[in-house]
This record gives sequence, structure tokens and C-alpha cells, in this order.
Amino acid sequence: MKWRQYIPDHAITTVPILALMIAAHFYLLRDEPNDAIEPGASEIAAYDRSYGPDDETRLDVDHELNKLALEDASRDQQIRYLLEQKDYKRARTLLLEVAGDSVMQDDQARLSNTMMLLGEIAINQQELGAAEVYLQEALYLTMSSNDLVGTASSYQLLGQLNIRARELARRASNTYDDLWQARSLTSRGLYQGVSESLNRVISENLEIRRYGAAADAWEAMAALHDRQYAPYQAQQARIEAARLFASTGQMTHVRRLLGSLDRESISDTEMAGIEAEVSRLFESHQQDLIQTSQARDYQMLYFNYLRKGETERAWEFRVKASETLAGTSDRSMFQRQADVIAVLYNSNFAMDRARQFLDKAGTIYNDKGVFEGLEQTQKMEALIY
Repeated sequence: MKWRQYIPDHAITTVPILALMIAAHFYLLRDEPNDAIEPGASEIAAYDRSYGPDDETRLDVDHELNKLALEDASRDQQIRYLLEQKDYKRARTLLLEVAGDSVMQDDQARLSNTMMLLGEIAINQQELGAAEVYLQEALYLTMSSNDLVGTASSYQLLGQLNIRARELARRASNTYDDLWQARSLTSRGLYQGVSESLNRVISENLEIRRYGAAADAWEAMAALHDRQYAPYQAQQARIEAARLFASTGQMTHVRRLLGSLDRESISDTEMAGIEAEVSRLFESHQQDLIQTSQARDYQMLYFNYLRKGETERAWEFRVKASETLAGTSDRSMFQRQADVIAVLYNSNFAMDRARQFLDKAGTIYNDKGVFEGLEQTQKMEALIY
């Protein structure tokens, strides 16, 4: 078998390069999103948005867990329950335990299937950096064990990952354009439909977890209400923006916004409540940073023991890192993102990568007569734009 024909130039094909990719992944994991309940959750629940029901339903829980064929019925049931409840961060920790056990048992088939499932979950949760590493690990494992169909599945998911990257970039770009159009209309005194447009921008940015852009839209909403002589609505919009900024640790913006509030229209009690709320949000953010730092230490210990050949000990720390990150919030990952222009520009390369990966998957499916997989890749290729 000529494996090289199925390997794109940028694929992971050697253990040393794979280790570098994993290192990059754990650097990215410092920002990994989670949905855990945390102090002040009632105040910040509005900002803990999942990526979207349409995307989450792409995961066929029964099919994926059946492929793993876990002997431990209790663990299988627990993972199924967590995935069905969309508690992905805790499911990820259990799946990493399964992966660690597979490493100890030298069960490459289960290990590669587990990594593919982890990658698919990460795609659905918008954790694209983590998803790529899981899937590149799965790709290496399937290739090294001469599992052509598994290799095609890995390529297919890598194609899906890059399609998602493009999709997110276009959604970010569209909301960026809509925000500037709303600002332009407001500045020219054309207010019809602007409030509805800004509400859509806020909702969309929260769904794709661009919290700073959502806060900017709230500020634009405040400016609109100022021009419409609606001081109460303007105040509320500024407070919403302050909450978002506080939840991502950007207290300079919070102080600016709170300082711009009309104190004559807010009682001392109300103001104290607002300040206490943003303080809780900021404290939650700081706790996220502490837990993320602890997870990074565990990740470094994983690499240390892996280099020393103590694989079992290494995987214990990889799982421990995941457990620690499970206690952090979504905002800890997405508090800082690239400018939308850079995101959109980079997504052009994602289109090329998606096409390359799907072409590789389609070639294998066609050669092996897996026509259902071939049809799926062709449908996915139609989504590339």
C-alpha cells in the first residue's frame, strides 16, 4: 500500500511532529471552553451560549459509543448520558480516561476511535485548535495500523473542521458588517430597524463566542437609545456591555462604562448592586485563570513523563488537566480573539485545507467501495465557499 498518496503535505505523519502538534494543542487548551456552573452563574447565564442546536445534533451518540465497544458498562452509560445532556467537558475527561486505558492496552483501534470522537465533540463546541490535534492523533494511529477506512474518517472530520472554521469566520464577518451599518445609520439619524439589527448582532456574536464584539454592539445600542432620547434603555445597554467585559476580565472597559452612567437616574443601592455584580463576574474570570494555570502545569507534567517513557503516569496528568479545565467557563477561552479581518483572511486557507482533506477522504472511500462515505464527503465539499 502506497500510504503517501493519502497524506497531504501538512499532515502529521511522524511521532516527533505529532508531539509538537500535541504541545501546540495543550498551549491552546489554556483557553479551552467549558460550561460548568460557577460562582455567580445566575448573573452570567445569559452569556453561556452553546454553539447552536443544529451543530450539536450532528453528533450521533449511539453510533460513536458503539464504535468504542467499551467493556465497562457503567462508564459507557455515564459517557452516553453526559453527551446526551451536552455536558461535553465532563464527557471529554471520561473519554480521555478511555484513551489512556487504550494506550495501556495497546488498543490502537479504540484509541483512534476515541480521538475521532473527541475531535468531533470539539468541532461541535467550536474548540477548533483542540479538535485538530485530536484528529491528527487519530489520523496518525489509523495510518500506522493500516486502517484505510479509519484514515478516511479522520480526513473527513479534518475537512469538517476547516469548513467550520470558514463558517465561523463568515458569521463573524457578517456581524461585523451589520454592526458598522447600524452605527452608520444611527449617526445619520436613520433609526428604523437598527435596534432589531443590533439585537441580531448581539445574539449572533454570543453564539459564536465573540464576547467583545457583543459588548461593542451593546455600546452601539446605548448610542442609538441616546439619540432616541431613551435614557433608561441606554443605561441598561451600557450595563449589559459592562457585564460582558467584566466576565472576560476587561475591567478598563467596565470602569469606563460605569463611569459614563447617569448617577442621577440610579440610586446608590442600585449602583452598589451593579458594581457587586461586575465584581463577581471579574472574580469568576480570575478563578478561571487560576484553574487554567493549574491545568497548564498538569499538561507540562504530561509531557515530562511522556518523554521519560512513563506513559501511564503521563496520561494521568493529561486526564487531570481536563478535569481542572472542566471547572472553567466559556469566556476563559474566548476572551481574546483575532480581529475579524484576520479571521476572515485565514479562513481562505481553511477552504483549501478542507478541500484537500475531503479529496483524500473521497479517494479512499472510492477505492474501498465505501460509497456512503464518498457521498458524505461530496455533500461536505458543496459547503466549501
